[in-house]
Amino acid sequence: MDDSLDPQRLFGAAACGRLVGADGEVLEVVESTMDTARRLALGGAPDGYAVLAERQRSGRGRTGSWECPPKEGLLLSVILRLGLPAAERKLFALTGAVAAAEALQQFCPAVQIKWPNDLVVAQDGEMLSVRKLGGVLVEQCGEGDAAPVHVLGIGVNVNQDRRRLPEQVPIPASSLKIELGGETLDRNEICLHLLEKLDFWYGKLRLGYQEAVLARWRTLSCLLGRQIRAQVEGSVLSGEVIGVRASGELILQRGDGRQALLSSEKTSLLLGSGPQEP
Repeated sequence: MDDSLDPQRLFGAAACGRLVGADGEVLEVVESTMDTARRLALGGAPDGYAVLAERQRSGRGRTGSWECPPKEGLLLSVILRLGLPAAERKLFALTGAVAAAEALQQFCPAVQIKWPNDLVVAQDGEMLSVRKLGGVLVEQCGEGDAAPVHVLGIGVNVNQDRRRLPEQVPIPASSLKIELGGETLDRNEICLHLLEKLDFWYGKLRLGYQEAVLARWRTLSCLLGRQIRAQVEGSVLSGEVIGVRASGELILQRGDGRQALLSSEKTSLLLGSGPQEP
């Protein structure tokens, strides 16, 4: 069986009026889909243009590299031309996480979001522990007075066996196949759901419904309403997660009644057995 991604199933006539993925391409090998999409964006590619690859030589996540065996995951980058105030541009990542979590829940209902950009399956215990299925990355590609263009990247582990996943990572890695007991999935079907959800939620953002995005993020978060500990620049804070701001900070309600805003650039969450990069 050919398990390749099929552009005819994903773009063009298959897009059914979508903006996201109305047009796009599937490439065999790239350095990274983010770099390819950035180059296309600077060359004038339209809003919503999608780049998929079967393999990356130098894929990256928010805090490091992103490795995925050929034809076993989804490696997607989408060009976003919506202009947002600088203070609200973290909404692109929140929107991507919401869309990806909803798409993956069609196949694995246990998928949730771990702030700020991880797609996880969470497990309760003495402390919350999570297994990472994927992540979201947003990069700006445009300077000056004009509203910058952004590239939204989403990587998902789909059909990897455990031996094909990285071992030395802050958060244990998993795949949809593992979580579903060994079932091999149709990556085209998953990607189609992902593009549809991205189109829906990016549409909300384009219409100015930022609060709708934040509200949905809260319902999908594995941290909301939980007591957590976080290491912030050498200090450990504890409290209940009560929300997220459009600027991307996690809102922590501390025991003394004060609120703390946690920045992803300065915070490590203390989940499971030890510190984990957010």
